[in-house]
Amino acid sequence: MAEGKPPYTGQYPVEDLIIEAQPPKLQSNTWSQHFVSFLESCLKKDPLERGSAEELLQHPFVTQLPPKKIVRAEIEEHLRTLQNLPAKKGLKGVALSKLRRACDFCTQTSAEQEAALQMALEGFSCY
Repeated sequence: MAEGKPPYTGQYPVEDLIIEAQPPKLQSNTWSQHFVSFLESCLKKDPLERGSAEELLQHPFVTQLPPKKIVRAEIEEHLRTLQNLPAKKGLKGVALSKLRRACDFCTQTSAEQEAALQMALEGFSCY
């Protein structure tokens, strides 16, 4: 501190970048404006400028979700693609089961979704 900086400055360059650099920006233009805006709200350095959890939950990126039919169609497309890939150390099976569960989740009612989430979160001490 006597030299104007905290001890071990530079030992962890990623931490230094987080503190000193501007927040990262998405490199490609393929992202929706709602997603870009949401991400920028989350990555504000000044906590007073950063969106609160309540504000972020009201952001159009969160509130304007695509219809379940579209999500299901996209998941099914990824499943077909994944099924055609060669298996690699069991990861393919894990990915397939996760996508299938996500696809099932899209067709459930709100009550069924809530029950599924409750079951998934059992055993987590923070829940």
